[in-house]
Formats: sequence, structure tokens, C-alpha cells
Amino acid sequence: MPSGRRWLVLGLILLTTTVGMMGFAAPFPLLSLWIADLGITRAQGGLLSGFWYLPGILISLPAGWAFDRYPIRRVLAGCWVLMVAGTGLMAVAPSFWVLCAGRLIFSIGMNAHMIGAPKLLGSWFAGRRELGFVMGIYTMAFTAGVFLALNGLGTVGATDGWRRAMQLLTGLTGLAAGLLFLIPTIAQPARSPERPAPRFNPLALGAGAWVLAIAYFGYSIGTEALLTFGPDALVGRGYDLAQASAIVGSYAVVALILKPILSSQLRPGTAVVFVLSATITAVIATSGFLTPTLSPGIFAAVLGVSLAFGMPAFLSLPSFLFPPERSGQVYGLYQTLYSLGFVAQPVVGLVVDRTRSYPAGFAVVVGYCLLGLLVLLPVVRKRNMPAIARSL
Repeated sequence: MPSGRRWLVLGLILLTTTVGMMGFAAPFPLLSLWIADLGITRAQGGLLSGFWYLPGILISLPAGWAFDRYPIRRVLAGCWVLMVAGTGLMAVAPSFWVLCAGRLIFSIGMNAHMIGAPKLLGSWFAGRRELGFVMGIYTMAFTAGVFLALNGLGTVGATDGWRRAMQLLTGLTGLAAGLLFLIPTIAQPARSPERPAPRFNPLALGAGAWVLAIAYFGYSIGTEALLTFGPDALVGRGYDLAQASAIVGSYAVVALILKPILSSQLRPGTAVVFVLSATITAVIATSGFLTPTLSPGIFAAVLGVSLAFGMPAFLSLPSFLFPPERSGQVYGLYQTLYSLGFVAQPVVGLVVDRTRSYPAGFAVVVGYCLLGLLVLLPVVRKRNMPAIARSL
């Protein structure tokens, strides 16, 4: 297939995922406006934000199977119909529960998109040495979307109100949905008795897929918990909110600079080094927040290094190690365990509330990161990542 078409697909997925991540991050800048206008509590605000995780527990594995079974672009179109409907409902919501319903509908679509997007890229760049670099570029959309939500939606919300900000987001989501029609179709493998249609059977994916998914869960939930609670912890140490947010947010600058550089060296043979480096630096970054006497800016930068290593590697591995007819279900398994953050994230807050100590909460965060490290150690000892897919 022409090389230019591959890079067109990457550009379109980068743009659409960026818009989708703006929807994910919309509560970050708009929560205070919802509290003031709709009279919701901060606990309700946490519930609203948590609806991002909830759908993935139920729909991720079926969505992964659907992306393996049916044309990827067609399934993605259905995802984006839900995303447009969800953001539109949030824009006109008269009450908290209608706002939650919109958030839930949006999250169903976006959780599925997060499975189909890397699956699509893996299909277009299968067997090519630049696949790791492509996944590094793709993951830049995560950071860009959050940045644009904090700055763009926050600015519109502050000047014109949250409804106008959500109307803007709905319009952008509709435009992004239209971009899907520009994605070229890719030939599907012919079905035959020797190559039947993939069946929905997560237990048949093999222990290796579950090892990767558990490692991804520990790594992702640990790093996201640090981003969630880091600013509030620094406020408790005497930083003002703007300064605390800027310190923790500085991870994004480091990650954006390093992702293209590091991911250009990502291959099946170097993936073991990348995931090991990512999990170790994540443990270092979260451990640093346990010690109030150390500079938090240093550990925010370490977190940026970790994410530059980690996200491209983790998202490349299903395409590196599993056949195309199963990679969608592996990405679905990733998203299913990741969605357990609906329970895992509040545990950190509960520990902080009960102990009145952020070090105790960050000890839980370190525990999540260590989980990711410990399940990967047997693979590291083999020095052979493809062994995951075969024999673990």
C-alpha cells in the first residue's frame, strides 16, 4: 500500500484522538463552573469524572472483538456517533444526572476508540520498523488533548460559560467524526477454514496477554493517580494551586519532547528495555513525592521520561506480538483492566482521607507501579518479549 496513505491515517487518528481526549479532560477546567451553576458537590464531581472509567469495564472486550471481526472504520464511526451525542447532551444538560448521562455515553464511544485507534495503526504499519515511532506520535494526542482542554475549554468557560465550552467541544467532536470518512479502507484478510473469523474468547488469548494487561493497569493507574493527586499534595505543602499544577504539568513538556526521539528506536527486540525503563522510572517518580524535602519538579520530569518510554511501548506490544485477528481483543483487555481505575483511583483518595497523610496515599500509588514492574520481571529475565505471546 502507498506509504503516503499510511501517514495520512496516522495524521487523521492523531487529530481525532486529540479531540476525543479533550472530551475526556473537559471536567478538569469546567468542574468548578458545574459546581457553581448546577449546585453539585465535589464528591459528585468525582463521580462524574469517574464515569470515564466505568464503561470500559463492560464494553472493552466486546469492542476489541468487534474491531477484529468487522471493518475498523465502520466500528469507529459508531463510536463517534456516541461521542457526538454524549458531548451534545452535556452541553444542554439541565441537571447533574443528565450531565452524567452525557458523560457516560461519550465515554462508551471514547473507550472503544482507544481500542480501535492503535489497532488501526498497527494494521497499516504492520511489519514496518517505524511502528514504534508511529505509536509514539499517536500517544502525543493524549497530552495534546488534555492541554487543549485545560487551556481552550477553560478559557471559553471562564469568559462565556460552561455551556458554550461544551458546545464548542460538540462541534469539534462532530468535525472529528467527519474526518473518519477520509481514512482509506484497508483490505481485510480473507476468511477460510484455516483462517476463520475471530471468536469472542478472552480466556483464549493466552497468559501473555493477561500479563501485559496487568502490567499496563499497574503502570497506567499509578501514573494517572500521581497526576490526579499531585497538585493537591503540593498545595498541602504550601504551594499555590497555579504553581502546584504547573510543577506537576511540566511532565508533559518532557514527554512531548522525548516521545518522538525514544519511540523511533522502539522495535520488538528493544520493547523489553522500554517497558522496564518505564516502570522503574515510574516507581522513582512516585516515590519522590513521598519525601516532602525533595524538589517535586525533578520527579515530575522523571514522570515525563517514564511516559515517553512507557506509553509507546505498551501500545506497540499487541501489534508486535499478536496476529492481527487477535490484537483488537488484546487492546480490549488492556482497556478493561485500565477501566478498573474506577475503583483503584478512589482507593488513593480514601487512604489520604483516612490517614490525613499524602505520603500514605502515594505509597499506594507506588504499589500500583510496582505491580506493573513485578509482573514484567519474569519476561525481563527471559530477555525475549515474543515469549510473552507464546509460553507464559
